[in-house]
Amino acid sequence: TALTFRTNKYRRDKPWDNKTVNHWEIKPWKPDDGDTLAGGSLLEESSFAILFLKYRKKYLRKVWPIVTRALDKYSIKCELNLVEGSMTVLASKNTSDPYVVLKARDLMKLLARSIPFQQALKILNDETNSEIIKIGGLVHNKERFVKRRQRLI
Repeated sequence: TALTFRTNKYRRDKPWDNKTVNHWEIKPWKPDDGDTLAGGSLLEESSFAILFLKYRKKYLRKVWPIVTRALDKYSIKCELNLVEGSMTVLASKNTSDPYVVLKARDLMKLLARSIPFQQALKILNDETNSEIIKIGGLVHNKERFVKRRQRLI
């Protein structure tokens, strides 16, 4: 009992120790519900450029209008440069959610890596994340590598 007394000696109830509040809950960003930035808008315009391979040009040209419409909902601009082989994501001053810029960058990375548009679009949801794991140098045997890659996908 003496040990218990020592560990709880300075323990006081904190205002955030309320058990009815779920501190791990991730709430979606909704400007309609009053979610705003401190200054009302972003201070700087952010941009990210992602390169893609030549064989992706045809597919990206086909889905680019849909990508643009999907990002317009978040006030994000996107550019497709077929000459350089790059996709650029730009956050404007009207962008209300600061994290959606990084989500849009991840969307471009997935499109550059041959993920179908409908699958890649899920990254814009707050509950969804993506991670690109580079597994090329882990195994020297080609057959073993192919089998392990299939298990990951």
